[in-house]
Amino acid sequence: MPPRTDPRADAARDRAARFDFFFYGTLCDADVRKVVFGRVVDAVPATLADHEAVPVARGRFPMLMFQRGRSAAGVLCRNLTLMEAARLGLYEHEGRDYGVRQLAVSHADAAYRAWVYVPLAALRRGMGRWDLAEWQRFAKRDFLDRAARAMRGIEPKDLEPFVELWRGRA
Repeated sequence: MPPRTDPRADAARDRAARFDFFFYGTLCDADVRKVVFGRVVDAVPATLADHEAVPVARGRFPMLMFQRGRSAAGVLCRNLTLMEAARLGLYEHEGRDYGVRQLAVSHADAAYRAWVYVPLAALRRGMGRWDLAEWQRFAKRDFLDRAARAMRGIEPKDLEPFVELWRGRA
């Protein structure tokens, strides 16, 4: 039998949990972050050393590849809540397309440990290079419509597995 816990203490711990994330793809866009998190989430420019954001095959989004000497540009979002981390896990198809690792990212000559979504074996590199500005010009509108529909349709039961994952990482 699992040990009993105090529901009030669990709720307080959940409210106190905070997570920092580095985003290098569609979540660099403020409108996408608003759809995913349901609110405006501040971001600052950041980089991840020895990595590069590249397009995935048959997709309009990127994945990270280790590339010594290269640097992936992105944004650092700090102090996201447990529920926001869970929404992100659902959005990123955590466990299917992406896993998550804590890596050192740089912002304004300082280093931060941030969670980063990294590709699992199922994702394959596409041709060319990932370009956020190009994605915003040609794919953002349709992407936002699809993402907004998907995120509006989320029910609490959909988030439960991701809440448990992130609760364990807090």
